[in-house]
Amino acid sequence: MIIRTDRPLLLGSYARSGNHQSGFTMIEILVTLFILAIGLLGLAGLLFEGMRNNQGAYLRTQASILAYDMADRMRANGAEAEAGNYGGFSTANIQSTTPPTCASQSAGCTATDQVTLDQIEWTQQVEGTGNSMAMLPGGTGTIAYDAGTGIYTVTVQWDEASRGGDAGEAIAGDNSYSVRFSL
Repeated sequence: MIIRTDRPLLLGSYARSGNHQSGFTMIEILVTLFILAIGLLGLAGLLFEGMRNNQGAYLRTQASILAYDMADRMRANGAEAEAGNYGGFSTANIQSTTPPTCASQSAGCTATDQVTLDQIEWTQQVEGTGNSMAMLPGGTGTIAYDAGTGIYTVTVQWDEASRGGDAGEAIAGDNSYSVRFSL
């Protein structure tokens, strides 16, 4: 076998020339990790905002349930409600959350005592006082009555972090739910 020495071997010259690249460089890996990190931060932001919106929807649903619960209580005690005896009430101003004694008696409550019982039970649900669990964080409820029109307004408010709008403005009234009705 004759070996020619005037031509370099292909394998040997290729390995010595430095033109062969094998694998990624450190800069390419760092750029890839940076892009991946930005994408993951965006995904985390979307998840956080989605959970916050879901919690806000849950609280608005609870407020709706509470407002309609009081409206139904007033409709059930129609004579007292038509007289306006439920109006001017706020859960923040209630003196005692102890139900009247008629609540535990078999004969039940009179229509006037039923107003007090309804207000106390509603306060316990809204604020979570007594042995009841609060349905809303920092919840308060008010009942207003317009004697001229005969319209009740039941409003439930709660504490919630305000959300920003499209242009960065705060959304007002996002933590309040009102029901207006007449008997």
